[in-house]
Amino acid sequence: MGYCLHSHYTLMVPPEKEDKSWLKTLVINIVPAGVLTWSLGVLTASYFGYAQSVDSAFISSLVTTVLASYGISRIEQNKRR
Repeated sequence: MGYCLHSHYTLMVPPEKEDKSWLKTLVINIVPAGVLTWSLGVLTASYFGYAQSVDSAFISSLVTTVLASYGISRIEQNKRR
């Protein structure tokens, strides 16, 4: 099992909207990072017993979805014996 980083998507913005594109780019990058930070925090708290009634499957799916949006995915490696 390993992780693979795929190419990132770029946001194409028309030249007349370039001055306001920094805010859109900031929001596009900050929201998934915030969701990832929050979900990893909740998942860690549930593993250490601080959060008792947390659906770990849902939180894990959030982590997987956000990592996939960044282009990071899990890959299986063939094991030879």
